[in-house]
Amino acid sequence: MDYEAVIIGSGAGGGTTAHTLAKSGKNVLIIEKGQMLGDPEIIQNEKKMLIDRIAYDNRKIRLNGRDNSWLYNSGISGGGTSLYGAVMLRPSPQDFQPGQFYPDYLPDYLHEWPVSYNELEPFYEKAEEMFRVSGDSATNLPNIGNRKIPYPGCSPDLEPINQTIKRRLLEMDLTPFHLPLAINFETCLRCPTCPGYGCPNDSRASSLNKCIKPAIKDFGTEFLTDVEAIKFEKGKGNRIKSLFCKRKGTGRTEKVTAELFVLSAGAIGSPVILQRSGLGNRSDQLGRNYMYHAGAFCAGFFFKPTGTADKYLKQLGWTDYYFGSPDFPHKLGYSQMLPIPGPLTIRKESRIPVTAGIAEFLYKRHFALAATVEDLPNPDNRIELREDSVNITHQFSEYDIFRAKYLKKDLSRVMRKCGASFVAGFTSDRDQTHTAHQVGTCRFGNDLKTSVLDKNCRLHEADNLFVIDGSFMPTSLGVAPALTIIANALRVSDYLIREGF
Repeated sequence: MDYEAVIIGSGAGGGTTAHTLAKSGKNVLIIEKGQMLGDPEIIQNEKKMLIDRIAYDNRKIRLNGRDNSWLYNSGISGGGTSLYGAVMLRPSPQDFQPGQFYPDYLPDYLHEWPVSYNELEPFYEKAEEMFRVSGDSATNLPNIGNRKIPYPGCSPDLEPINQTIKRRLLEMDLTPFHLPLAINFETCLRCPTCPGYGCPNDSRASSLNKCIKPAIKDFGTEFLTDVEAIKFEKGKGNRIKSLFCKRKGTGRTEKVTAELFVLSAGAIGSPVILQRSGLGNRSDQLGRNYMYHAGAFCAGFFFKPTGTADKYLKQLGWTDYYFGSPDFPHKLGYSQMLPIPGPLTIRKESRIPVTAGIAEFLYKRHFALAATVEDLPNPDNRIELREDSVNITHQFSEYDIFRAKYLKKDLSRVMRKCGASFVAGFTSDRDQTHTAHQVGTCRFGNDLKTSVLDKNCRLHEADNLFVIDGSFMPTSLGVAPALTIIANALRVSDYLIREGF
């Protein structure tokens, strides 16, 4: 064997698994399709990062029958964790029994996850420690899972505008709290440009700086970038023998062998590689149930500058409506502050032409709120490989958008209460370019007929191939999935070590 373990993908799942296996003494190779992007002139440039999207794969796909751009941040080492907003909320323990909230929308076999919150809880704690999450230890976050001990890092004091917003939220009988963030605020530069940009000094935790680089330095892990995994080759019995991969620079195809393979290419990349390999589809569920949260977004504009163009203001969140409200008894999700990343983004997203000067003026006088709604799995929302083309089919259900519109209305109410002179908002059905929180296409389960993976994320058809990324999730939960992906990677890695893989 070339290696004891080969891991495809360096995001939240792949990086965490790589570090854990390497620490246990395994000879590990990580293969990453994306580039190593670190030039500060690039990673903090709005045009390059958010308009040209150089950190994203630039291949073409077909989205709902039309040619489109690839909506997947597989163009950078560290995957989504190199660009994410770093919010590390635990889901509710009740999220793992979704049938109680959606009895008419989910089949019986999806009414419970194959693992419980209690099984994942110790790994949530380890994940928060590994990524050094900063949070308010005195806060009891309503309706979702909470730590029993303080967070590893401390949240900084609220900025003046956020103190005002917090008072307004309290007046509305809401329970605002410091967002738990995987950011080291002792070194953080408080950049206004955070989500969507690279961190200039690694204060924002990523799988690259918290897992992969330590694994290389301390345990001799090998890390290949600009190398794309193509397909697996089966060996004797029910085992994978090798992986074919291609170097982007030369186009040369190479083969690597291993005792253990971990596929962590994301909710789009993982099913594509499995489909190309002719694996994983006995249940006809591979690539199906593609989910990303049905969100709501609301921007408010004020007469006076808000400070969002100059400092980091993404500090507050609330989960009061996680399970709905007295006048709206439907499960929803969480709400939070979310900065608009720059004036070019205002010009791009505006429904009417906006000059550069007006965009700068608005950028200095805005703040924005976003809300997340747990979208439901739909087998018709899927990832399909056809010859060399990737076809993506995705539409939010009427029920998903019905709930998202409620939260958009609520965000607008909050914004006006805070004194906004003008408010604009939309829900996710109006926008197919922002597809964060992608999950669901290789879901795990106890029944081979309705799942792709077993409880420990092993492919039903291969004894030594595990899928450890967001695609394992049978439902999308009501919070961002990063912490759950990391916690599950720690859980499965622990299983692999105990079982002697």
